[in-house]
Amino acid sequence: MLRFEYMPSDFHPLFLFLGEAADLAALAMLLRRFAEDPQSIAVAERIPSAVSRDALVLAPADDEFGMRDLGGRFAWKLTDWQAERIAERIELLTPEDSKSGSEIVEIGSDGEIPVKLSRGEFTDDFLITRR
Repeated sequence: MLRFEYMPSDFHPLFLFLGEAADLAALAMLLRRFAEDPQSIAVAERIPSAVSRDALVLAPADDEFGMRDLGGRFAWKLTDWQAERIAERIELLTPEDSKSGSEIVEIGSDGEIPVKLSRGEFTDDFLITRR
């Protein structure tokens, strides 16, 4: 199961992705597809095992990067190179011989939201989902 959560904060907002190797690999492939052809993608529609309290849409960056709240739905605005870089970092956590791992990715753009990627680190009830 891939779990994701936007954790807003004035001090250090964060986007958290949790999952096993196959789930993270599916997210990396989705980001690579987005990098090749930037268009709006609803994550939960493309990755059936994805759960979150809030809906997430990958969206092409215009003049702004980072997370935008669209009334309970979040648009994560990325450029193609940002999506590619996050995909590369996710793939570092997915080898079968790696039982767990965690990493924070900061892309260095003004307004970008740091991404925390974790594998095998949390229990399934870490995030409470709404049905």
